[in-house]
This record gives sequence, structure tokens and C-alpha cells, in this order.
Amino acid sequence: MAAADEVKRILTLTRGDPVKAYDLVQAQLSVLVLRTQVMLSLSGIVITVTGFSGRTIAQTSELARNLVAAGILVVLGAAGVAIGGVLRLRWLTQELSDDTEATISRMLAMRDQKARYLNTALLLFMVGFACYCVAIALMLAATKVGG
Repeated sequence: MAAADEVKRILTLTRGDPVKAYDLVQAQLSVLVLRTQVMLSLSGIVITVTGFSGRTIAQTSELARNLVAAGILVVLGAAGVAIGGVLRLRWLTQELSDDTEATISRMLAMRDQKARYLNTALLLFMVGFACYCVAIALMLAATKVGG
């Protein structure tokens, strides 16, 4: 949907009330922040577990070592993109102007940019987490039963 069409639909939905329109966009931005926080929490768990078992995983094989190292670095990159792109602070009130449609359009552009950063961060996280999980699987597969 084109930005101008979305602005018009938001204003129709809110019956032309600028405050309700701003609140709607603010709620969408809040969803982005919440999802970013969840991803950062998962990243923290990956980093913590690596601190406890990273050495054991790395001792399994060269492949496991490379995967756990790559995984943790990619997860760190995902966290950096999320923090720098989604959690970077810019107040919606800085976008206010006398032109309601232009204001909402700028707010939607901000939302869309933050959504792109979050999508990139999530993709990086999934790649890093997959590397990490394969490294753990290698460690488990190399474990000798009863010995």
C-alpha cells in the first residue's frame, strides 16, 4: 500500500482525529520496540549459554568451533542492528507539523524504517542462532554414551 493511501486510511479509521491517528502509529512503534526487546533477550540467553558451554562446544570439532564462533558474532550483529536501528530514539513529537497528513506520513516512514531494521536483525539472529544450534547438535552427536 502506498504511504499516501495508508495515511488516508488511518485518517478515515480515526475519523480525521489527528491525536487518534498519532496514537495508532505510536502503538505500531511500540510493537516494534517490544519485539526488539524479545529478540535482545534471546540474544542475551545465547551469549550467556556460550559463556557457560562455549568452550565445551568448541572442543567438539573445528566445525563446531567455527559454527559457535560465527553464531555468536552474527547474533551480536543482530543485536547491534536492533539497538542502532529500532531502539535509536527519535520522538514522534519531533515530527509534528500543521499538516496532519504530512506528519502522519513522516511517522509512517519512521515506522517502516524501524521495521526494516527489525526484519534485518531478526534474519541475522535466525542465521546466528541456527549456526549455534548446529554447533550444539555436533557436540551432542559427538558425546559418547556411557563414557
